[in-house]
Amino acid sequence: MEIDILTPNIFPKDKIIAGITKRNVESFPPFGLSFSSNDIFTEEQVEKHKIILAKHLGIARSKLIFQHQVHGITIQYVSKNIGYNDSDGLITNERGLFLCIKIADCVAVLCYDKEKNAIGAFHSGWRGTMQNIIQKGILAMKKSFGTNPNNLLVYLSPSASGKNYEIGYDVAQYFPKSTIKISETKYLFDNKKEIILQLMECGVDENNIEVSHICTIENERYHSYRRDLNKSGRMAAFISIK
Repeated sequence: MEIDILTPNIFPKDKIIAGITKRNVESFPPFGLSFSSNDIFTEEQVEKHKIILAKHLGIARSKLIFQHQVHGITIQYVSKNIGYNDSDGLITNERGLFLCIKIADCVAVLCYDKEKNAIGAFHSGWRGTMQNIIQKGILAMKKSFGTNPNNLLVYLSPSASGKNYEIGYDVAQYFPKSTIKISETKYLFDNKKEIILQLMECGVDENNIEVSHICTIENERYHSYRRDLNKSGRMAAFISIK
């Protein structure tokens, strides 16, 4: 079964496989393809969807590495012999392992160290961005692989956009550079703008960052919790070393 997948342009195609699954409602009616269970997607359905994705990619199901995401800043090193628990970031330098991030409106940050041939995948909703999971992820890559941030190629996935992502002051207070006040109690938050600032503070070259400007809230080809609430599934953003 064919799956519609968005492909980043920034990564070298001869070295990296990366993509973001779309909602795929046409092939998986009525709610689409999901990689996380909830009220409308059972664990059995989600596992079936993972098997279908693996088949589409031409790999064994065991090569798809998912984590139980908790909106934290724990980073896991992934290998064939090491497990992965509650975390929001995965890193590896082993070939053939697909690091996967589950997203709806949050940002998946996919990274490739073109010198050390290592990768990272990080889940950054507003909580992860507030806690600077990107900095933690890059530090983990430095420690494990000797990564120089200037050698990183980075992709920011489709997510809730700055023109549609409404938050209250309780969240906006942490992001003065990336929020716009629209009423006495409401703000618009540009999560990607904040993440780009954090990446640049870590030493990533702005020219090495590709940003998807697709808004998951307004584009129904993508899952959005903000739009669909408990009828929303989760997409998979993945990256692997060939």
